[in-house]
Amino acid sequence: MIVETFKQIGERLREERTRIAYSQIAFSDACEINRGTLSNWEKGDQTPSAAALGVMATLGVDVLYVVTGQRANASESTLAPAEREMLQAWRNSTSEGRAALEAVAKLAFSSEQKEK
Repeated sequence: MIVETFKQIGERLREERTRIAYSQIAFSDACEINRGTLSNWEKGDQTPSAAALGVMATLGVDVLYVVTGQRANASESTLAPAEREMLQAWRNSTSEGRAALEAVAKLAFSSEQKEK
């Protein structure tokens, strides 16, 4: 059971790392660990410490999801850096800027739906 849990944690960690658009090298550097350690975590050979998970949370990793498989309620802390930038752009925009962002988002969403 523990081996399977470690593997699931590793898979979800890899999923989150890619969701927030970090390479293994960049993520390792940001977490101040070596790449081999990250590789061991992602393979499920080991699991990250609470301190490492805390650092990951500051990068936008949904730590609750990594550990339990359940998504945290969407909050700014669980957004990837690009998502946070979009949110900040929205918050700091004029009404015209917000309308433009909405139009682009709708266009991107409708294009994605057509591809499916």
